[in-house]
Amino acid sequence: MTRVDRNGLYHALTHRTDRRRLMKSAAAGAAVAGIPSLMRPGHTVAQNATLNILAPAWPQWAIEQELATELFTAETGIAVVIEASQYAFLEQQIKQLVQAESSEFDIYHYDSQWIGWMSQTSKTLEQLDKPAYLGSADSAVSFDDFFPELSYRLAKYPTNEIEIAKGNFEPYADTPVYGLPWSLNSEALWYRTDLISTPPTTWEEVREMAKTLTKDGMYGWAWQGSRDSDWITHDFVPVMYSYGGALWDPNTYTAEGYVNSPDSKAALQFMHDMVAVDKSVDPASGNWTINERLAALLQGKTAMAFNWVALFGGIADDPASTPFAGKFGYAVVPKGPKGQGAAYGCQGTGINSFSTQKEIAWQYIQWLTSRETQLAMVERPEACFISGRKDLVEAAQYPWQQALLDLIPYVRDIWNIPEYASLLNVLQTELNLAYVGRKPADEALNDAALAHQAIYDTIVEQGGAEGQG
Repeated sequence: MTRVDRNGLYHALTHRTDRRRLMKSAAAGAAVAGIPSLMRPGHTVAQNATLNILAPAWPQWAIEQELATELFTAETGIAVVIEASQYAFLEQQIKQLVQAESSEFDIYHYDSQWIGWMSQTSKTLEQLDKPAYLGSADSAVSFDDFFPELSYRLAKYPTNEIEIAKGNFEPYADTPVYGLPWSLNSEALWYRTDLISTPPTTWEEVREMAKTLTKDGMYGWAWQGSRDSDWITHDFVPVMYSYGGALWDPNTYTAEGYVNSPDSKAALQFMHDMVAVDKSVDPASGNWTINERLAALLQGKTAMAFNWVALFGGIADDPASTPFAGKFGYAVVPKGPKGQGAAYGCQGTGINSFSTQKEIAWQYIQWLTSRETQLAMVERPEACFISGRKDLVEAAQYPWQQALLDLIPYVRDIWNIPEYASLLNVLQTELNLAYVGRKPADEALNDAALAHQAIYDTIVEQGGAEGQG
């Protein structure tokens, strides 16, 4: 079925069947004076309200807005307005709103790394495991509906990454919940299927294949090496995990011997050597973000790279976006000498604690995370979406969607404690300096360890480490 035919069929089915299915727990129509409250049985909420949402400008927000208008608003009379901001600026935007105790937005779609400061330092997010929300017998959604590998890191706080990576979720069964999954992502290995018949499965295979493919103006591999945002960190950590390294010990708040361990240093040296020694990576990538790396893939300037598989998978299938549409394959992260790990890049959705419309915000979140709405999102390739619901695992119909599901056992997150931004800023700078050859890898990570330990020591002195281990 062509893309046009598939979308046309989707819209036809939506108007014929989805409207009834998606809204079966909402109000009966727009003519009534109010709609039943899902939080207080026997009560109603105002029908002429407008729900305001602040979200990252990922592809799915526009599809969410479309479905919300066509289905949620049409049936409830509650208008939904989603404002999408560039990711690089969104966190500061939310912090400014929180500082002013603003009720301008009722719902925040937030990044996993922000859960610490949003739930603890600023008390931005409503705790959802309470009788008014998930704790209600009338709740249409359960926290257990979602893959724990994704939801525990994203919406519970505090947790311990070491335990979560082992699949040990039981100690956090009663840990507070502040959101539900919104956008799910991990970096997969993208490769050109017209150039590569079998993707590499180890980092040494990646390195050798990249050298072979570097010719005729095309590089074999691409890194995002910029020190801005979290770009180079999210390319570094999967290599680091596979070499046996770690960013820290969350039990003792220790950096020394972890971020600067011999394993971590070897991983950073590997990245540098692909650029400086093998010359199989564009040297300009020291300034690259996700945009330049994606462009290198879509324009045929690189044969392989890490890339966010859900965020850009739908774009890679679009002939209007790339002459190589249909020629991309997706594989799980390569293995290293001591393991395998994938970068975790998921966002959640939660209620602004300063909102004056918490009831309808919760009603919307239940609708958004329901099986029916999530399925409608999954079926739209331009949404670049895969659901975290366990009952939709069979709904993946595109290779990039399946690739994300395949990566779930390997995902690893970086810090999500309130001080994560200071830690990230240090690591970004040191990684970039080593990547572009301005510092040896061992010196860069030794300096990162010293700066990180100073931050950890301050946290411990102030008592902020309690409960993390």
